[in-house]
Formats: sequence, structure tokens, C-alpha cells
Amino acid sequence: APPHLRKVALAALVGAVGLALRVFLLRSGFGDLNGDEAYAGLQSLGVLRDGRFPVVIDGNVYSAVIEAYLFSPVLVFAGGSVVVLKMLFVGMWGVAAVATRGAARRLIDRRAAALAGALIWLAPGAMMVLSTRAYVCYGLGLAVAAGTVWATAVVADQPTPAPRASAAVGFLAGLGFYIHPMFITVLIPVVSVAALVHRRQLRRWWLPAVAAAFAANVPFIGWNAANGWPSLQSQLYPPGSYLDRLTGFITGLLPRGFGLRTFDGRWAFGKPLGVLIYAVIIGAVVYGCVVLVRGGRRPSRWIVPVALISCLPLMAMLPHLIYVLDGRYTILPLPFVAIALSAAVAHVARLAEGSSREGSARAERRATVVLVGAAALWVAVTVVPFMQRQQAFDRVDANAWQRAVINRLDEVGIDRVAGAYWLVLPIEYRSDQAIRTAVAGNPYVIRFPLSQRLVEQTPPEQVAFLFAPGTPDPVWFYLPVDEYRQEDLGGVILYLPPAAEG
Repeated sequence: APPHLRKVALAALVGAVGLALRVFLLRSGFGDLNGDEAYAGLQSLGVLRDGRFPVVIDGNVYSAVIEAYLFSPVLVFAGGSVVVLKMLFVGMWGVAAVATRGAARRLIDRRAAALAGALIWLAPGAMMVLSTRAYVCYGLGLAVAAGTVWATAVVADQPTPAPRASAAVGFLAGLGFYIHPMFITVLIPVVSVAALVHRRQLRRWWLPAVAAAFAANVPFIGWNAANGWPSLQSQLYPPGSYLDRLTGFITGLLPRGFGLRTFDGRWAFGKPLGVLIYAVIIGAVVYGCVVLVRGGRRPSRWIVPVALISCLPLMAMLPHLIYVLDGRYTILPLPFVAIALSAAVAHVARLAEGSSREGSARAERRATVVLVGAAALWVAVTVVPFMQRQQAFDRVDANAWQRAVINRLDEVGIDRVAGAYWLVLPIEYRSDQAIRTAVAGNPYVIRFPLSQRLVEQTPPEQVAFLFAPGTPDPVWFYLPVDEYRQEDLGGVILYLPPAAEG
């Protein structure tokens, strides 16, 4: 086949494999819609339905909700679909893969770029699961971080920086901070390379970059100014020292992110082999950084090594990142790991190509085999075993309880529900807001004040409650507990009020 057709076929294959893996996840226990994901869907619905234009996540003092605006035109017609909601966020992960490809193309070459994009799309371990979660900030933040690398590489290599290019870097870096402050742990090292190269360029680098970063945060700054600067107020931090966090990243976060440990801490291949594979991956990343640094004289060659060296120490400065059990914060170094690995593999491919004496076409095929083999090995080692051990290939209807609750409430004529955050928000989203919900109990996190007021102002005898099995605190209910009829619906307890029919 002609070379361009082979490339299209390989790209289609990578896309299909990544999509198929995610379909398996969505049809397994990982296809459940939790409260935070339902929040993302409801926030999008609120933009067009209620005219709500949030600046940050309600109840938080940081984290943008840009996805709410992007996805609202689709979700208002989705009828509370879990698949549509999750696939929109999967699509954002695809955008991140394309951005990573662009960054790698700028830093290395087209072969490495193709592999880097593939490694992001064929996300390892916990990252594959995260890519199917409808969590605001993560997929978009990954895309913006990769885009910042791309833009910074362009500026760093310019003898005299173009003001527009400098502004692009500043805007993307500022946007990354606005999306979630944790992204500064990788964006600061990235941008510092261009800043060092153009440190004397006040008008062509510093002014446009800083002004654009400020412009990206105008909504965030304005919201803070209007609300008494809540983002600057002290917060409660989880326990743990700087060393605890740094150790946790190395022993818990990255192994889960790379698919070598399951969420409960078990090693997918057993500890001895798992540690060996972990060391090989780290070694390949280091090798890729060496290839990048020695591959030319362009200043941009330092971007990935500097980011990888700096990110974990900087991440450890943020107390909230101590949580490593679901591996989600591996997303911060992920694009740099993908680019470094692609640099290492592309170098091996060049060696294979250069050693061939059988013509350029045969040499090209050998190089392609190396790249495709690396992608296949990546999936075989970091994705499939992890998913097998997490029962991600077992078909489970993880959201059956939501349909059961909605159907039962419809039968008894109740459209107001209060209860646990993780349970009631999915009900409001899945019902397409036909059922309004309020939070009661712990955690008492109010994301939607309008729905909260609607429920709290409803006569108590017309409000049902929804909690996990157990003994909820009686003070969480609007009426004495013995006035409710309890029904177990798929593992959750629905408390029907006196006004419930039947």
C-alpha cells in the first residue's frame, strides 16, 4: 500500500483500539456515573436552561468549568445520557492526544509525534479510566498543557520572539492555571525555558506573555474580587508532609498511572516484575530525555527534561495532591512522559532504519515496525493487564440503580429528592432534571443552590430521601425517620415520604 494509506490505516487502528478499550470500560463497573460526573453534566445543562454562567466549580474556590460551556449545546438534547456525557470527555482526551502530537512534532519529528499522540490516546492504567470520567479540568487541562509545550517550543527557538507567539504561550499557561492550579507544577518549568532564552526581551516576550496570562484569568480574578478573594483564604489541607507526598508519587501514584498497580495497591504483574517494568519505563524516559538534549542545539530541547525533573518536587508542594489511590494526578507528567518515550523509540527506529541495506522503502517499513511494536507493547503492558485485574472487561450495568430510583419515583408521583451527594446528583442528571435534588448529610456540598432551594421549600411530606445502606443520622431528614417507607433499589435505600402514592 502507498505510504500515506499505511499512515491513515495505522491512525485509524490506534483510534479504534483506544475507543474499543473505553467502550469496555463504559460497559463495566467503571461505567458508573458518580456525583462529580453528574455535576459536570448538570452544570452544562444549567448554562442554556437556567442561564447560569459559573466561573469556578460551585462550592470550590478554584477550578474552571469551561467544559460546561463547550458541552451545553449537546447535553441539553442528550436526555440525561451517561454515554453522551462521558464520550464528550473522551473526545477532549482525543484533543489532548492531538495537541501532544503537535508538541512532539515540533520537538522531535513526525514519527515520534505519531507515537506520542498514540501513547496519550492509548492511555495507561489509571489514565485510561480517568479518560472516561466526566471530570472537569482533567482532559482539558491535559490538552492545554500539551498545547503550552507546543507554543513554548516555537517561541524558545525563535532568535527574536514574535509578540503574538509570546502572547500565545502566556495565554495557554494562564488558561492552564485557571483550569486548575495544579497545572502550574508543569507549566512553570515549561515556560521557564522560553523565559530564560528571552530574558532580556521585555517588549517581545515579557509584556505580551504576562498580559495574555492575565487576560486568561480575568474571569477568575473578577470572581475573586466580587466575592472577597476566597481563593486567597486559608483552606483545610489533608495531613501529610512534603516527603510523604513525594514518596507517595513515586511508590503509589506513578505505578497506578502506568497501569502497574491496581487501585487497591496490588501489583498487576506481582511486585518483583512490576518494579522491574517500572524501572524500565523510567529508564526509557531518561533515555528519551538524553536523546532530546543531544539531538540538536535548539533551546526547546530542554523543555521536556526540565518539566520531568521539576514536576514531582513541585507537585509535592501542593497538599491536596497527596491523594494517589486513583492515580489521577499522573496526568500532570503524562504528556512529557509520552514525548520522552516517543523520542527514545524514534531513536531506536532511526537506528533500525540506518542499519538496513535493503533500500529506503524497506528501511521505512522497519522503522514503522519499531513504532507500531512500541505502541502495541505499551497497550499489552500498561493497559490490558490493568483492566483485566480491575474486571474492566466484565459487563456490568453500573447505573441500573439510577433507573430503578427514577422509575419508582415516577410511579409514586414524587419529583423532589434529598440525600447523599454521590447519589442524588446522578438522579437529577439522569432524569434530565425532571427530578430536582438537594444534598443532605455528609459531605454537605451544595453545587446547585437553585435545586437546593426548590427541594428545601417543598413541603416535607413530598420529599423523598436517598442514602446508601446503613443508618443515616435522623437529623438529615425533614420528618421523623419512621414516617418514611424504606425500599432497597439496587443497593441504595429510597425513603418514600407520606405523600408517595401506592
